[in-house]
Amino acid sequence: MSVIKKILPYLLAIFIAYVFLKYLPYKFAKGSHLFQVLEDWSGIASFEPYGRYLTGGAELLACILLFMPRLQALGGLLSLGLMSGAIFFHVFTPLGIDPYNDGGKLFKQAVAVWFSGLIIIYIRRTEYIPLLKYLITDPKMSYRN
Repeated sequence: MSVIKKILPYLLAIFIAYVFLKYLPYKFAKGSHLFQVLEDWSGIASFEPYGRYLTGGAELLACILLFMPRLQALGGLLSLGLMSGAIFFHVFTPLGIDPYNDGGKLFKQAVAVWFSGLIIIYIRRTEYIPLLKYLITDPKMSYRN
C-alpha cells in the first residue's frame, strides 16, 4: 500500500502536467475562442486575453508544484480549483461541454484532472493537515489579538 501512496501521486501529476502543458500554448497564443466566448457572455472587458494569461500562469504553477514533494498537495489543490472553474464554465455558460465538436474531449480531460487533483490531495492529507491544525491553533497566527 505504501508503494501506491508514493507512486500514484506522481503518476497522476504526470497526467495533470500532460494535460496542462498540452493546452498551455493556447493560453499564451493570441485570440482564444473559449475565452472570447466567456468574455462575450460575461461582459467583462479584457477577459480575453487576461483571463487566459492568468489561467495559463496558474496551470504552469500547478505543474511545477505537482513535482515538488512537499508542495505536491498544493499543486493538487490548485489543479482541483482550476478544473472546478473550467467545469463550471463548460456546464453553466454558452461555452458548453463540447465547444469544438470533438465529443467533449476538453471537458472530459478537465473532469479527469479534477479527480486526479482530488486523489493527490487525499493521499497527501497526512502532510498538510498537521500544518493546517498548527496554523489554526498557534496563537501567533490568530487575528483575535
